[in-house]
Amino acid sequence: MRSVVVLAGVAALVAGCSDPKAASKKNFETAINDWINVNPPCLSLPYSGVRAADRAADAGVFPLYIEAAVSEHPVRLENQKKAAAPFEALAAAGLLKGEPAEITQSGFFAGPQPKLAVVAYSLTPEGEKVFSAKGSSRMLASPSFCYGEPQVKEIVRFTEPGDMMGMTLSQVEYTWQLKNMPEWAKSKAMQDTFPQLARDNAEILEGKAAVVLMNEGWIHEKAMRR
Repeated sequence: MRSVVVLAGVAALVAGCSDPKAASKKNFETAINDWINVNPPCLSLPYSGVRAADRAADAGVFPLYIEAAVSEHPVRLENQKKAAAPFEALAAAGLLKGEPAEITQSGFFAGPQPKLAVVAYSLTPEGEKVFSAKGSSRMLASPSFCYGEPQVKEIVRFTEPGDMMGMTLSQVEYTWQLKNMPEWAKSKAMQDTFPQLARDNAEILEGKAAVVLMNEGWIHEKAMRR
């Protein structure tokens, strides 16, 4: 009789582990991984602030123009260098290619506009591989360079599932890391220019997410916004 009870208990445990609707670390790990695996972190394309007069507002992103650092005024020269720094770092990393150019800048007044010396940046073949016009799937997505393969390391804790606005959800705290980081994302020069990369190269990162119970099982809350 004792053997029957033990076997019944084991069977119930196995059934619970295989139930995709169970509130378990394994199911929550799967739900979070399913989302973050296809939504890696992205480095937003820096703002150039310079647009040619003959380019329509919806004409696309590239080439991007940065005013050439040629001013004799110390303050303006410093501002030009600051604006150019992130583009120069991306070019040094092999994602962008910069070439000297001259454009007529879009102006506020009628009549001929003076020519402006710029550096025109375009994507390199390597940059095209990791560039996304929409960035990651976030509410305020922007053109970005995406990197790494996110993966959950551990589900640290989660709340008892409860009802909210007609849905059953649980708040989850977890640790994760980025695997297969590209060399450009690991370079010190890029990390100095973009502190986000220094953070994301850490061995362990902390994350929080809400998971929602659906007919087929648990999903990341952001997967519902598609």
